[in-house]
Amino acid sequence: MFASIPSLITHTRQPIIRKSSSCKASPPRIKLMIGNSTCEEIIARRTANYHPPILDYDCVQSLRSDYVGETCTRRLDELKRVVKTMLGKVRKPLDQLELIDVLQRLGIYYHFEDEIREILNIIYSEYNSQDEWKNEDLYATALEFRLLRQHGYDVPQGVAV
Repeated sequence: MFASIPSLITHTRQPIIRKSSSCKASPPRIKLMIGNSTCEEIIARRTANYHPPILDYDCVQSLRSDYVGETCTRRLDELKRVVKTMLGKVRKPLDQLELIDVLQRLGIYYHFEDEIREILNIIYSEYNSQDEWKNEDLYATALEFRLLRQHGYDVPQGVAV
């Protein structure tokens, strides 16, 4: 009985999958080899069939924006100063993390990278302490974990909540 088991094991083989593309114009094929027999299957790929753009490149380049100039630049600098003071005034760690999250979601966080880095350094230095603001608060713990990980801090994933 046990003598036949090794013969069964030696005759079973794992399938080998190889991609074959003999011609670039032909659709991609998968060649499946089991033992000495081969089988080829054609992969059907979807095409996008996008319509051509309505406006050509020169037309898009000729468009002007009303938000360029000295007045808009001044207003932008003023708003940046307001947000920087907001980042400096917020003291609660959860409020700081929420403000950083909002700035990221708005896509303007790159204007405040230095301030965000300072805040996250302080939060990371106190990461292992059992603070009241994140005790039994899954939202606060998850937000802290995600933001620290996104900004490259080494935060272990196995910390108990």
